[in-house]
Amino acid sequence: MNNQKLKKLLDKYLAGNTTKAEAFIVESWLETFQHDKDEQQSFDTEESHDLLAEQIIARALNNKDEKLETPSRNTLALWKKIASIAALLAIISSVAFFYLKDGFAKKAPLLSTNYDKFTTPIKEFKQLQLPDSTIVYLNANSTLEVQQDFTKQSERRVKLTGEAFFDVKKDKEHPFKIQVGELQVKVLGTSFNINAHAANSEIKVSVKSGKVNVSTKDAVLASLVADQQLVFDKTGKAFELQKNKENGRALWRDGIVVLDKATFAEVSATIYNIYGVTLKSNEEKVRSERYNFTIRSSRTSQQTINQLCEMINKKHRKEGSSIVIF
Repeated sequence: MNNQKLKKLLDKYLAGNTTKAEAFIVESWLETFQHDKDEQQSFDTEESHDLLAEQIIARALNNKDEKLETPSRNTLALWKKIASIAALLAIISSVAFFYLKDGFAKKAPLLSTNYDKFTTPIKEFKQLQLPDSTIVYLNANSTLEVQQDFTKQSERRVKLTGEAFFDVKKDKEHPFKIQVGELQVKVLGTSFNINAHAANSEIKVSVKSGKVNVSTKDAVLASLVADQQLVFDKTGKAFELQKNKENGRALWRDGIVVLDKATFAEVSATIYNIYGVTLKSNEEKVRSERYNFTIRSSRTSQQTINQLCEMINKKHRKEGSSIVIF
């Protein structure tokens, strides 16, 4: 309550124009000041002024039907008290009030909604250990965002763009959730791989061990167990469950990528992430084909592309930094 509002209320009080509730506020204020002289000198913040005002107003509203008698006071004495009202209004420290007074619950600390970001360039992958001892292998050209105050949350939350293998530390009280595009992957303690590069038309969740729940914001899609894989079409929003042992093992950590029914976009993204070479084609048949193809990082990019072209009976040429299949 600022000085202008206070003076206006006091002027009404002295003129006898206050309501019963307003009169109660003024009288309670002055009475508190009169009887709590020790506290007057202990607190002097504007926030505590407002807090006291709110308390008195609340009390007035709760007692608005009670009869309030106007005490007889000497006007000059009243204004002397008014002159010292600034000291009165600093009655309670906000921190001490909430944590020391009986009957008031402690406020929970505000936890961060920010995320720490970890990234990998092309041709590289890295191993991360999260604060809960979960191990994450982050593939090339990928980003993992980990919520700050990670171990203090009711849920362990991360965001993934790209590809990663998770070996999640088991904790039944704190589910582990990964936001990946439109999907949310929830586990308690398990190991699995997620492939969700932006260039891919699909998101693949492949389980090595344990149980993994996959959902959108609207519905649960599936509960996956070992050697199962969910393939989500980002365009059509449809999904398919498959049997797939290799993807769940994340052999890419050993330099081996086993592509199973992969789109051309996925083949191209994989070659780019391993070699830094962009693979293109203007032929619809090439772009719409599904590929079962194994890529080994121990081979050169030229060897890999030669093998791919032999498999589909196509040729290739170099155009700038890209390879075009025709």
